Amino acid sequence: MSEPKPNKSLDVIVPNQIWSVSHEVKMLPGVYLPARMTVLRLDAGRLAIHSPVPINDDLAARLEALGKVEVLIAPNNYHHLYLPKTVTRYPSAEVWGAPGLTKKRPDVVFTSLLGPAAKPTWANSLTPFFLSGAPKMDETVFIHRATGTLVVTDSYFNLTNARTAMSRFMFRFVGALGKPGQSRIWRSVVKDKVAMGESTRALLQNDFDRLVMAHGEVLESGAKGAYERAASWLYKA
Repeated sequence: MSEPKPNKSLDVIVPNQIWSVSHEVKMLPGVYLPARMTVLRLDAGRLAIHSPVPINDDLAARLEALGKVEVLIAPNNYHHLYLPKTVTRYPSAEVWGAPGLTKKRPDVVFTSLLGPAAKPTWANSLTPFFLSGAPKMDETVFIHRATGTLVVTDSYFNLTNARTAMSRFMFRFVGALGKPGQSRIWRSVVKDKVAMGESTRALLQNDFDRLVMAHGEVLESGAKGAYERAASWLYKA
């Protein structure tokens, strides 16, 4: 994947709690995937960066004005492209990554790995839930407790538009355009429906109302029901 010029806008999702930085990744010729870096407040003065995108000096200054970046999260095996440079920019931050990234990113020293046994010290603020049964992805999703927000990467898309005809074709083909939910790609990487179903049930036992995903528009309300409906295929024979 090539690296296009990033958009450095820092947008507010929840005042003083959650921010978004938009980016765009060229997947194939003519296919551009919108992506999001999410910045979350852990507690007074501390920030976590979820799914890093390129951070220039201007954006870094704006982040510094919000608090100290102390946690960097690569939430699945595919959202790591900009992690090394982010680690270089924030050398004192904890670095948490999906289990498969130890092989993919030998250039990164991880503080610890995400997974079913992960217990970060900041879990009371940003609680991790590992989605078992999709080893190619190894995705962990998070609930931001202060705002009742679920933060996901590739387990839920909400792409409402595409800037090229080729992008529109591709997103429709994988069931990700104009149809919020879980794409055909996500379904294809789930190899153990029972394990994924159990992980999803554990997640849905918690309260959340907003859904912030790496690819698509934020769902400001009704997120728990939307995620439950999207995952209903897991429980069908």
